Amino acid sequence: MKAHSPWFSCRWVLLSGALTLAGNSENRADEVEVKPYELAEEVVCKVNTETISKRQVEENMDEIMLRLTAYKRALEAGGQWDARAQKEYDAQYSGAFREALRRVVRQRLMLQYAKEDKYVKIEEPEFQKRLKETLDRLRAQKLLNAKGFTEAEVEKHVRDAMLVEMWTGVQFGLNAPGRPEVRRYYHDNLARFARPAGVMVRIIVIHSVKNDKLLDKRVPQPDAREKAEKLREDLRAFGGSFAEAAKAYSDDEETKGRGGLILAKDDPYFNPESYRSELAGVLRGMEVGQISPVFELGKAGFAFVKLEGRREAGPAPLEGPLYNELYNTLRKQKSHNQEDEWFHKALARSLIELRVEGVAKTLPVEFFFEEEPGPAKAEPAKAEPAPKAQPDSKAEPAAQKGR
Repeated sequence: MKAHSPWFSCRWVLLSGALTLAGNSENRADEVEVKPYELAEEVVCKVNTETISKRQVEENMDEIMLRLTAYKRALEAGGQWDARAQKEYDAQYSGAFREALRRVVRQRLMLQYAKEDKYVKIEEPEFQKRLKETLDRLRAQKLLNAKGFTEAEVEKHVRDAMLVEMWTGVQFGLNAPGRPEVRRYYHDNLARFARPAGVMVRIIVIHSVKNDKLLDKRVPQPDAREKAEKLREDLRAFGGSFAEAAKAYSDDEETKGRGGLILAKDDPYFNPESYRSELAGVLRGMEVGQISPVFELGKAGFAFVKLEGRREAGPAPLEGPLYNELYNTLRKQKSHNQEDEWFHKALARSLIELRVEGVAKTLPVEFFFEEEPGPAKAEPAKAEPAPKAQPDSKAEPAAQKGR
C-alpha cells in the first residue's frame, strides 16, 4: 500500500483530457448552459452519504488507464478492434478499477473522519503556501479554469489533502519502534545487509591527450607524467586536500566532481580486481591514507591515487544511516498495520454501496482486503459512531493517490 502522494500528480494531468469541467466564465450571464450527461460522472459507489463517480475512480488507476486507452485507439485505427480485444481490455480494466476503487473509498473514509476530528486543524499560512504551489504548478501546465480545474476545486482538494495528511499522521504515525525492536529486526535479517570487501579510493588523472577549448580540438600533452609527478609531490610535501586537488586539476570528468572518488554502482567501496588491473596492482600493499606512485593508466595518461579506506566483507554496521533506514521501515510497517486495523473497523461502521447500472449493492469488508492478508474481520464497534459526511455538491476533480 503506497504512502500519501500529492493529489495533483503528473499522471492525473495526463488524464485531464477526460475530465468534465465547470462552465467557461465567458458565457453570457443570461444564457443557460445545457450540460450533456457524461458517462464519466456516473455514480459508481457511495460512502455513507458521499458519492464517488466513475471518473474519480479512473483518475486513480495510474498509468494503466493511459496504456489501455492507447491500446484501444491503436487497434481501432488498424481495424483490429474485435470481441477478443474487447475481452482483454475489459479484464485489465476491471482489475485496475477494483484496486482504484479500494483506494478511493479508503481515502474518502479518512477524509470524513478527519473532518469530524476537532483536534485536526490546518494552519492557514501552511495552507496558503501549499495552495500557491499547487496553483502555480497547474498554471504552468495550463490546467486552470477553461482548460482545467477551477481555483475553487484546487482550494478544496488542497485543504482535503492536508486534512488527511494531518489526521493520518496523528492516528498512525506516533507508534514509533524502539531501539530493541530495530536491533532485533537487524539481527533477524543480517543476510540482507551483507556487503563484499572493498576499498575506497580517490584518483587524479592527467591525460596524455587533452581537449583544448581555445582551439576546439584534442591536442597532445607530452608532459602529462611530469605534471602528475609534480602534483603528487606537492600534495605529499604540503599536505593539501587530495579531494580539492582532484576537483581543480584532474582531467577525469567522471570523478573530479566527487573529489576524485571512484564509485562502483553507487558504492564508494569496490573490488579493484574487477575495476582496472593497473589500479589493482598499485593498491596491493598500500595502507589507508597513503598516496600511490604515479602510474600509467592505459591509453588515458597517468594517474595516482589515495587509499581512503578498506572494508572487510560482512554485514553493514547497524549504527548510522542503516539504523535510520530500518527505523523508518519499521515505523511505516507499524503505521500500515494500524491503518489496516482502523480501516476494518471504519468499514464495519459505514455504509459502502456499489452502484451497477443504478442498482445499489452493499460492499462487504472482505472486498477491500481480498488480495492481501489482514487482521481478522473486526466486530462492529459499539462506541464511536460513523462520522456525518458532508454530501458532495459535485464530483471532485481527483482523489488523492492511494495508500
